[in-house]
Amino acid sequence: MSRFLYFDLQAVTAQARHAILADQNLPTRSGVGDNRSAEPALRLYRYSGQPRLAGNGYHRPFDAVPPSVAADNDLTTPAARLPHIDDAQGLPLLDSAGPSLMDLLTHGLTDGAQWVMVDPNTLTIGVGRRRQRHAAR
Repeated sequence: MSRFLYFDLQAVTAQARHAILADQNLPTRSGVGDNRSAEPALRLYRYSGQPRLAGNGYHRPFDAVPPSVAADNDLTTPAARLPHIDDAQGLPLLDSAGPSLMDLLTHGLTDGAQWVMVDPNTLTIGVGRRRQRHAAR
């Protein structure tokens, strides 16, 4: 079983771009404790039994659930312990101290990567291709 949750890179990058270009961002919990920030971020949460990633760009108030990208990993999904949509974990997109998550996503698209991989336990993020294992004959 993989320890990562896999999300479609193109869809996640679209969410990230929306969060950066939005006029306003929803406050999202980041780090330890209840530190909330309205900086552009991806929100990692569980909704309707599925792990999801969504940008925190402000959506219209009558949208019950903002558009999001569901995880594509049937084995890891049930085991991931993620917060509810009301208390989503934030993954900041911009970092002035070095390479940012947005840089990782856009460089991944340029390099032909297909997946965003998130370790739900450590919130480690990577981009790449998923290897397919075949049984030896």
